Amino acid sequence: MEWIKELLWGEGIGHSFLLLAFTVAAGIQLGKIKVFGISLGVTWVLFVGIMLGHFGFYIHPVVIHFFQEFGLILFVYSVGMQVGPGFFSSFKRGGMALNGLACGIVFLGVATALVIHFVVDIPIPTIVGILSGAVTNTPGLGAAQQAYTDMTGSTDDSIALGYAVAYPLGVIGIILAMLFVRYVFHVSFDDEAKKLEAENDTHTEAIPVSLIVKNPAVFKRKVVELAALLEHREFVISRIWRKATNKVEIVTGNTVLQEDDKIFVITTEHDVETIKTFIGEEIQMDRKQWIPAESQFVSRRILVTKPELTGRRLGDLQLRRLHGINVTRVNRAGLELVATQGLQLQVG
Repeated sequence: MEWIKELLWGEGIGHSFLLLAFTVAAGIQLGKIKVFGISLGVTWVLFVGIMLGHFGFYIHPVVIHFFQEFGLILFVYSVGMQVGPGFFSSFKRGGMALNGLACGIVFLGVATALVIHFVVDIPIPTIVGILSGAVTNTPGLGAAQQAYTDMTGSTDDSIALGYAVAYPLGVIGIILAMLFVRYVFHVSFDDEAKKLEAENDTHTEAIPVSLIVKNPAVFKRKVVELAALLEHREFVISRIWRKATNKVEIVTGNTVLQEDDKIFVITTEHDVETIKTFIGEEIQMDRKQWIPAESQFVSRRILVTKPELTGRRLGDLQLRRLHGINVTRVNRAGLELVATQGLQLQVG
């Protein structure tokens, strides 16, 4: 039973890992609780850690150092992978103004922290921790601790202490500020959600559908003409199954639609009913049927790795006209988008 006692109440590495696992698990579960529709989310992990530290639980310094460095690396790497591909292209859409505001907030926070330091005479290491906690900047805490260690060759627990004291108030302050703005300016969540959905209509998920051409209005029309008639709808016609020859062909802009031809379309849930109504009837065909065994068609997933393609519109590459390639979908952060001509590419 001694090992159980050591695991639960000791100071070894096993106890440290158990304590961290409990802190994370308990914080995530508590983060699911909502009060008046508001949840603190993963911030509860920090609160649970503060509570356990208050009651005297101890983590081995080696384990703390490892998780501090490794966790910071994972955090920065994940953020970079998520926002990095579209970082430079975002400057074209108000990115400079947003970055200017972000820099202004940082400088204002630093100025406020310096004023508090000189007025209240709080040590600089502690005030840096308070600044990081007040703006909920965990990487800032890690950078401050590393900088202090590099400068002095020792650590200062007051940095983390200042962070831990200020962080809860930083989170709660943001929530209270948002509620204040909401009620003062009479912001409706439902209305804002509808506006956001309307703005993001061009980024709804792609779905495949097989259709048979039945509308006389599209008989003997080129695909490029059809695209012009449905210019406000998102769809890509990838392949066509000719009734006359019973063969599958790759669709180009000059492909002419005939009665009872079958076409393979990639569109969005928002536009699928319009596409069906305009072209014909939906038919049930397995996606494997669109690549006959005797054909030379190939389907590939291509990873965008060239930085110069970031921000380029898919239509500018002219893949269909120059190379006979049909791009039907673009996978971005796990979401499949319809590969329209105006869709801007990102690395990754």
